[in-house]
Amino acid sequence: MRSFGWLHFTDLHQGLDAQGWLWPGVREILFADLAKLHERCGPWDFVLFSGDLTQRAAPEEFERLTQTLTALWDHLKTLGSTPSLLAVPGNHDLVRPDPRRPETLVLARWATYPEVQVEFWRDPSSPYRKLVEQSFANYSAWLKSQPFCALELSPGLLPGDFSTVIHSDGLRLGVVGLNSAFLQLTGGDYEAKLAVDVRQLHAACGGDGPAWVKNCDFSLLMTHHPPDWLSPEAREHFFGEVVPPGRFAAQVFGHMHEHMATTLSVGGAAPRRQIQGSSLFGLESFGDGKVDRRHGYAAGRITVDDRGEASLRLWPRVAKKHVAGHWRIVQDLDAFELSDDQGTRPEPLPFTRKPPPPPPKPIVVTSAPPPVNEPRTANSQMAPPPTLVTTMTGGGVDSGIYTITSRVQPPGAPYNQAWHIGRQEEERTALNYLDQPGAPVVLWGPEKFGKTWSAQYLTNCVLQQDGGDCRVIAINLDTFDHESRADYPSFIRELAFQIVGSLGGPEDWVPTLWRSHGSVNQKLGRLMRENVLPMAHTRVIMALDRVDAVWGLPFKDDCFGMLRAWAQDERMAKLRFILGISTTPRRLIDRPTQSPFNLTPPIVLGDFTRPQIQQLAQLYGLDWQGRDFDVLTDLIGGHPYLIRHVMHRANLVGAAGVDDLLDEGTSLFDDFLQRYARRLHNSPELLAGIRRLRSETLSELDPEISTRLEAAGLAVEEKVGFYRLRYRLYERLRL
Repeated sequence: MRSFGWLHFTDLHQGLDAQGWLWPGVREILFADLAKLHERCGPWDFVLFSGDLTQRAAPEEFERLTQTLTALWDHLKTLGSTPSLLAVPGNHDLVRPDPRRPETLVLARWATYPEVQVEFWRDPSSPYRKLVEQSFANYSAWLKSQPFCALELSPGLLPGDFSTVIHSDGLRLGVVGLNSAFLQLTGGDYEAKLAVDVRQLHAACGGDGPAWVKNCDFSLLMTHHPPDWLSPEAREHFFGEVVPPGRFAAQVFGHMHEHMATTLSVGGAAPRRQIQGSSLFGLESFGDGKVDRRHGYAAGRITVDDRGEASLRLWPRVAKKHVAGHWRIVQDLDAFELSDDQGTRPEPLPFTRKPPPPPPKPIVVTSAPPPVNEPRTANSQMAPPPTLVTTMTGGGVDSGIYTITSRVQPPGAPYNQAWHIGRQEEERTALNYLDQPGAPVVLWGPEKFGKTWSAQYLTNCVLQQDGGDCRVIAINLDTFDHESRADYPSFIRELAFQIVGSLGGPEDWVPTLWRSHGSVNQKLGRLMRENVLPMAHTRVIMALDRVDAVWGLPFKDDCFGMLRAWAQDERMAKLRFILGISTTPRRLIDRPTQSPFNLTPPIVLGDFTRPQIQQLAQLYGLDWQGRDFDVLTDLIGGHPYLIRHVMHRANLVGAAGVDDLLDEGTSLFDDFLQRYARRLHNSPELLAGIRRLRSETLSELDPEISTRLEAAGLAVEEKVGFYRLRYRLYERLRL
């Protein structure tokens, strides 16, 4: 059995006036209760402190805080725990700025100034960011000097943002802390007025929050405020981008001074779990002379049992006044239903870092990319074929309730080397290009034909060949928002930020260079030469996906010309390009001398061949015969995504034959076809083109229409200027 244990403290308010004479008594009952609780659920690996460590963030309060925590840590050590402190700041851990300052006034009306939000997140030298940094300066200084954390923390965008990974017996627990108090700079009511942004998550997690989380078995998010304190717009962003269902095992927070925990699943999605902590020292006076005191904390533990099943439990504690008049800390039965050991019932937790599928028979597997100078054979690097394994649950044989206990990769999943189907000739050609400057790798294929996977495979090969001395910049140009596409300077500035973010470089590189002289191309070129390229000892691979997203923009020639100039610049000899496009390369070349797409012949990623399809069938554990493959390819050819889609379903349903899977009455392709149908109905000219292809064996189409239908994988050029439907499946489109 393996586990992670922690304590959750919040809202100590060190420096509160009454604390000077009341804290010694609270400390006494706290230490006594910790000793009892340690026997039930200790030892503890770390302490989560979710803000309001101090009352006014004065330097002397932080000095006193260190003394308080030193006594606490000494006590925990005597119990057998040596935890690391992980903290985020609360709204009392900042020095309030002058409320009359223009920056303070503007941030107080955050929701009404979207342009200020853009500047705030993008430019660390903006006056608004500087105000926040100044306000949290005392907290930041204490955080650097405090001696209670032995973990390596990765700092984030705002003061107090961080991420860290805790290891235990092969398990990885990620903890992310985000500053939710940066807008609460003055007194007053801030409920439903605050914000937490996904850019905080990305910055704290090396530039890619979701990928960082997926590299951990479980992850916790800590803020000071509950989600209800975010503005409606910020709350929608928070739930959609920062804590989508299933990303974090729980969000831990304080601020409200009392325990509460909720686990909520909406519409069948994975549950979101929120854990609110009781204040360690909450004291509120009322006009009638009454005083409301709140003292509490909680312990938590994630456990993975010998069967590999994970669960979460809490032990909430709260101070209650005894009938004799004294205070004592006991289990919090007002807020929780608790078991005999005073903990909550175990809640099952899914792993976010999935283990590879178990092999049904001995097969030698290698996970590294093949050596660059050796061809990849049809059987090399084949993952063990996953099989469908079912177990009965609950009601026995007659209940008919099954669970799938093996994992097979669904279509559209992130790149996984074990599920990669090699394209020998294309990959060898691309790796040869990447060995020399001035030879961009142009991966050309319709949507969902594996360009992103191929780029990832190639970069992994280079990483292996260079021994980790190269650097990789991976950017999808289709993700640039409307504002970034508005004009060329905005586009290049966003590209600069994405380059730096992909490499994890300092945030001030872009603002510093943008204050220098020259055009935006010159500034970005200096960023590459002076900052980016020196980061690598060998090569810098710039993998740009959906490059044709620039096609149609008024500044496409400027952008493409810049990329070509970089490829041919001797000062940038370390730079290598992997460019993923769906549009026919010749359509992207308006000016042959200013295009990166004609420096090397494009590498065409087409349909999977029969041997490749058979190899994929082995990966999915399918014992198909020749006729099965004939029926499959007659309907969908060798479409890489659709082949995986069919085989994934075949693995899950077990005994279903290929004819049943592909029958016109099946719902297997409904979502795929509906997405295309919606796109076609939103574009009348494309709809007319596809209807013409369905009514004629071969059709001559307008070049603009044929290019777009080719890029979508709907049409293929049979002979020069004449097109047909790419697959018979598209006859099922509801038009």
